[in-house]
Amino acid sequence: MKNISLLITIFLISVFINTYSNAQNFSFTPLGSASVNYPYIPDSTQVVKLQGIVRNTSSSPVNFRFARIYNNLPANWETQMCYDLCYAPFIDTISLPSDPPYNITPNHTDTLFYIDFTCSGQGLGTANVKMYNTDNPSEFVMISFNVRIGDVGIQTISSGADNYSLSQNFPNPFNPSTQINFSISKSDIVTLKVFDILGKEVAVLLNNERINSGKYKIDFDGSRLSSGIYYYSIFSNNFYDTKKMTILK
Repeated sequence: MKNISLLITIFLISVFINTYSNAQNFSFTPLGSASVNYPYIPDSTQVVKLQGIVRNTSSSPVNFRFARIYNNLPANWETQMCYDLCYAPFIDTISLPSDPPYNITPNHTDTLFYIDFTCSGQGLGTANVKMYNTDNPSEFVMISFNVRIGDVGIQTISSGADNYSLSQNFPNPFNPSTQINFSISKSDIVTLKVFDILGKEVAVLLNNERINSGKYKIDFDGSRLSSGIYYYSIFSNNFYDTKKMTILK
């Protein structure tokens, strides 16, 4: 049982990392921030461009493609991947399998990749993009790109806190919404996510956002989720904790 708990903890920590690498000879990193927050402009469609840097650090050319392996978006949002040329939103792998892969020469860097978020309305959208070596697909680098439009939904209970903490949600069980409280004792980068019992991410409440010292609350709406047990986890530079909650419908 302890081993299972350890594996779950390791998995939950890993999903908080914006970039995950299983490659030694090349890299794929954000150009600037991979997570951005913009104010909501009523009756508008906002297009947000997030860019990546590709580097070949080896002495041989690298053939590669990009695969969008996760696309969690609010209604009426979409993403499209571009590498110099932009592809349709429904295309999940570029270049197309029928076309030659991209190629980067030894010790070369380029910034041709970007992903466009087309955002109609408020919300948080996440797209995970994997750059992989077509000659050895087990070599890859993945970036989690995140765009939030509008208020993050976090409310300040009080400024200043003596310690870090994550409280049990209330009410629990709940339907359809519940409140999650947490404390941060000093300014920190904070992520707060919700997972199902298999460890699949089902909601992102905060994603690598700078939070000042204080006590906070977030209202979580679980109306789109089915009944069952879920876990919510907070992760910062100085603190990590996970708690269990239950939706009953």
